[in-house]
Amino acid sequence: MLLLEQSDRTVEIFYFFDPFSNDCIAMEPIINKLLIEYRGHITIKKILAPSLSVLTKCQAQSTSSDDNVALAYKAAEIQGQSKARSFIRYIFNRINPSNTICTKEMIDESAKLAGIDLQSFHEDLQSPTLDAMLKYDLSVFREMDIESLPAMVFFSGDVKSEGVKVEECYPYHIYTYIINELIGIEKRQLPSILDYIRAHELVSFDELKTIFEWRAGLLLNELKKLRLQRLIDEVDLNNQSFYQLKQSNIPIQTKI
Repeated sequence: MLLLEQSDRTVEIFYFFDPFSNDCIAMEPIINKLLIEYRGHITIKKILAPSLSVLTKCQAQSTSSDDNVALAYKAAEIQGQSKARSFIRYIFNRINPSNTICTKEMIDESAKLAGIDLQSFHEDLQSPTLDAMLKYDLSVFREMDIESLPAMVFFSGDVKSEGVKVEECYPYHIYTYIINELIGIEKRQLPSILDYIRAHELVSFDELKTIFEWRAGLLLNELKKLRLQRLIDEVDLNNQSFYQLKQSNIPIQTKI
């Protein structure tokens, strides 16, 4: 488990995303890698973009407040940003590899895996507080003048400095350049491939390429070794290769 080290030299990042956007899904490994390599020096506030188009998508994918991703994510946030990030990752694992709609069962399972108290979570889903939280997110969204997703806005600790906004998805080094320009620190070491898969439940081949930046052949050989050691399973979903721990009690492909 990675521990966050506190530092006065930090960058605060507001990240706006659409849970049903392929570009936003492609940003997930970039977000994860930033959190690993700059742990203790960055904070990322992950905000489900409260635009009309995104909220309409969430509404179209739901039958009630119990399976509305936007409301569920806000309810998860009440129990902490870390749990909310884990929650949305588990949701991504269930709706995106097979292009399926979100269900109440997926939301409950994802909340449980993220360590969220389900009783409080369901109470919060019915609370008018969520509407107030979404309105606040909308005010931040408008203040930062977000026009396209995904979008990241970087702030250093200098209150006199303006934020640096980057919209749409770019290569990883663009984001590291901005962080280094703002606070100039060294990166932390990446975990092993096995530890990364363990921490993220279900991981695509493309995600691993983004995280570790290995040649495809070398990465395939390493994954083959882990399979031969019976440490991981390869899962084919929607014509993509995904990897999960061998010890998983219920294969992810039966959950989605």
